[in-house]
Amino acid sequence: MNADGGGGMHLPPLNALRSFEAAGRLGSIRAAAAELYVTPGAVSRQVRVLESWLGVELFRHDGRTIQLTGTGARYLRSVTEHLTGIAAATDRATGRGRAEEALRIRSYTLLASTWLIPRLTRFRRSQPWIEIELVTSSSPSDFGNRDVDAEIRPGASGPWPGLEADLVVDADLVLVCSPGYVEEYRLREPGDLRRLPGDGFLRSAASPQLWRMWFEAVGVDGADVTRGPMFGDSTLAYQAAAAGHGVMLAPMPFVEPDLAAGRLVAPFPDVPRPAMQFYLVYPGDQPHRKAFTAFRRWLLAEGRAAAAAEA
Repeated sequence: MNADGGGGMHLPPLNALRSFEAAGRLGSIRAAAAELYVTPGAVSRQVRVLESWLGVELFRHDGRTIQLTGTGARYLRSVTEHLTGIAAATDRATGRGRAEEALRIRSYTLLASTWLIPRLTRFRRSQPWIEIELVTSSSPSDFGNRDVDAEIRPGASGPWPGLEADLVVDADLVLVCSPGYVEEYRLREPGDLRRLPGDGFLRSAASPQLWRMWFEAVGVDGADVTRGPMFGDSTLAYQAAAAGHGVMLAPMPFVEPDLAAGRLVAPFPDVPRPAMQFYLVYPGDQPHRKAFTAFRRWLLAEGRAAAAAEA
């Protein structure tokens, strides 16, 4: 048999492809290792095997971080497309593509749109027999009803007597605004925020305590944050910040794409950052269905992989 694959196909090792795809998609060797349940060293070795097999460099290494080369980025798109096709074909062949159980999950809109939804494809790919109905809201009053299997809630809304809670996201809270806003108000240190107009502090009705937490952490007082516009949906507040209407507080993982693209900036990178947590909250007084157990295991693994990528 041809060592490069049957039928004369010239194929690299599958394990090397899987390691490369995970590392490229997640942007981190450690996060890829957490997802694949192997060591970071194993992922690195597989990536080197693939680079040697191809004879090209797929990643540039800068200390503990990695970045796809131009060739690596193009190769990743093709590899991801074809691995997804293989998974779909396998589901069709085995009959595992049929949804047999449904889960109803409620999440805050911000976490769902920026963190959960981009990851859900991986869950559907690995557990096609589970159908997820994702319900989102930014109103605290919508949470706590037993019309869903579980909810993803900010830690500040706890405690939750009679319920189980698993930590999913533990993120630094960072102040963000548009690049133009930094220059307009000459924001060089937190004390400069005192010169902002009253409507410059954008607030979220879902997390009204964030400004108090942040100013206590950085040790600055004298800024009036009570007159800024209040948004029922935090995603609208972030859009207002990107449009140059003020400053906003955000969990770092939720705004990283906007920071990388230059739509938002974090003008105070070296100040203390309070943490903001999100938990999976679910009834603790009833047996858990197989579908929920699978979703919970996957969600907590995603949280660990994201934390490893940030470390």
